[in-house]
Amino acid sequence: MTTPAIIIGVIYMLALTTSIVPWAVGLEPKGESTASRQVLVALVFAATQALMAFIGYLLGKMVGYLFGDLLRYLTFGMMLIVAVKMIIDSMKVLKGKRLYSFTSNWGFLLLGILGAMNTLLMSICCEGYMPFGNWYFLAIAAAAFLWAWPSVRKLYGPKMLRNTSFIEFSGAVFLAVVAVLYLFTELPIEHP
Repeated sequence: MTTPAIIIGVIYMLALTTSIVPWAVGLEPKGESTASRQVLVALVFAATQALMAFIGYLLGKMVGYLFGDLLRYLTFGMMLIVAVKMIIDSMKVLKGKRLYSFTSNWGFLLLGILGAMNTLLMSICCEGYMPFGNWYFLAIAAAAFLWAWPSVRKLYGPKMLRNTSFIEFSGAVFLAVVAVLYLFTELPIEHP
């Protein structure tokens, strides 16, 4: 892979996983829980992202061959659909409609799965664009952990809602930019 392709791949991973932030904020605030519990909750988010990416990849393998030459356009369209979904979700966060609190470990797992829906959708198109090849799943987990760990430690507040919404909105914008670059340039398509 070339350096620009690596940079675009990293931006893609970070943008795709920004949707974790609203799901994770305030679950284990810094003064109210131990550092090991915060890391554990962040690892749950990372593991569910990787798992949902793998499930999406398997689904894409089953139907990807049907699209042939249209796969590039389908991948572009899916990137734009996910970006628009993320923009809509960021507006909901800004209005305070997506606030979550769980005390059981199953609740964290459920939030992790719900936060990984964008990753699932994009991973269906891995035949079209899968940066880093087989390392894609590890890269998704790492990016998810990088977003989840600081997020679970924060307390909710009006400023945090604005920041969380801005992070997800920014991720959507970067994902849309990557989609345009993907369609109009020759980004390498990594197949495992």
